[in-house]
Amino acid sequence: MRAGQPVKLRIFESASSLALAVLALGAVWTAPTLADKPAPAPEYSLSIVEGADTQPEHPIQDVSGSASHPKAEVAVSITHNGLVVDKQVEDGSVWLSQVPQVGDVVTLESPVGVVRGAVVYDGLPSLDPTVCAGSTNFSGQRSAGETVEGGYYTVTPAREHIYFSQHTLAQVQVLSGSAFGGSFVNPLAVGETVYASESLASSIAGGATFVYSSENDRPVGGCPPPPPPPPPPPPPLALSGAFAKFTRVSIAKLLHSGWPTHVTINQPGKIVEDLYLHQGAVPAFAATSKHKRSRKAPPAPLVARGTATAKGAGTYLVTMHPTSKGRRLLKHTHTVKVVLVTTLDASTGAKFTLERHSLTLHR
Repeated sequence: MRAGQPVKLRIFESASSLALAVLALGAVWTAPTLADKPAPAPEYSLSIVEGADTQPEHPIQDVSGSASHPKAEVAVSITHNGLVVDKQVEDGSVWLSQVPQVGDVVTLESPVGVVRGAVVYDGLPSLDPTVCAGSTNFSGQRSAGETVEGGYYTVTPAREHIYFSQHTLAQVQVLSGSAFGGSFVNPLAVGETVYASESLASSIAGGATFVYSSENDRPVGGCPPPPPPPPPPPPPLALSGAFAKFTRVSIAKLLHSGWPTHVTINQPGKIVEDLYLHQGAVPAFAATSKHKRSRKAPPAPLVARGTATAKGAGTYLVTMHPTSKGRRLLKHTHTVKVVLVTTLDASTGAKFTLERHSLTLHR
């Protein structure tokens, strides 16, 4: 611990955490029972902590390294763009007052010259903006493969350079890819500090273990405003069309090869052309007399029909061919009055009828 560094004592709201602390104390004071018990394999630890809590005058950013053997020489360094920007050497444990930038290499040596572990700092873990006041959400990004824990705490000054912090742990439920997720029992509040910590233990040469951990702390702030609603979809294109080419035809040609016309439509759909005799009521046409007591006109006979499918906007050829009934009616006719009704059916369900044509066909 550096001289003058503020001491922040963490008190966990967890009986299991307290039990582990008691067991750890017992382990310190219990003497080994076997004189020939083999020494445990050494463990080397590298920790990076960055961020801030609600006491900004005492920053919590540092890099530390340690070895399980108290007398072991330990060195920690930060390399930026191939240049060592900070390095400290101590016995047992060592601290650096600055934190690396993303992409810097942080190296632990013990003793100096023997690398026990090195990491390229990625700035993780990070906390999502939705980890905020009034929310129970605990989520963010992590380094692939690393376990995550976290929580929130309050920092209370006790006396000079001494602070107490009451901790509440988060329940981590999701570790998927580069993301983690979980929740708190109670919502976060302004005045608390939330943190996420990730760690990874790796076996190294000689049976030793290298443990890397990284922590990110930040005061709880307000939640971001909700995203604006998506813009409404544009209104559908109004269906329209017209005759691009309209030529008259004889009765003989209609019976022999049909009546071709060219119709333009402005969107995908179907074009239907119906040719009726000019007697009776044409469907979707004025079909009743103005006098209420008059009988309704009978439906006009359909003598020819043509259809075409429009895959998109454009001009399409529609050829009408006589119906069975129309062929019988036109077979011996020399002159006939007809009405041409052209209907456009869009794929969206819209319908549009072109201007009707009343014509006289000759043999």
